[in-house]
Amino acid sequence: MDGLVAVDRGVASPPVRQIQVCLSRAIQAGTLPPGTRLPTVRALAADLGVAVNTVAKAFRRLEEAGLVMTRGRAGTVVSPLDDVSGRIESAAREYAVLATELGLSHEDALAQVHAELRTLSAVGG
Repeated sequence: MDGLVAVDRGVASPPVRQIQVCLSRAIQAGTLPPGTRLPTVRALAADLGVAVNTVAKAFRRLEEAGLVMTRGRAGTVVSPLDDVSGRIESAAREYAVLATELGLSHEDALAQVHAELRTLSAVGG
């Protein structure tokens, strides 16, 4: 993971979020292609100087997002991107339905997404 994942203690974002965003971006960009085995939770925690639970939580969030799969003793590997695209489409559809049900205009709904994307960009930047 040389250089792919870093934790900056000088930013407001918690380390778990920084790890999650760094790995997510590397997966989305293809830097970590499908099938790539991630380091163990303990090894990455030691490399980054964070608690094992911090890395484990980041890995769980990535798994919930469909970006990685944990295969017990075989470790954690990057998921096929087909799965990711389907999950993103499903999440976008769910958000659009919720925003509509809550009476948000298209502009307000998109503004919420843009604000969150800006926040995430600041975290991983």
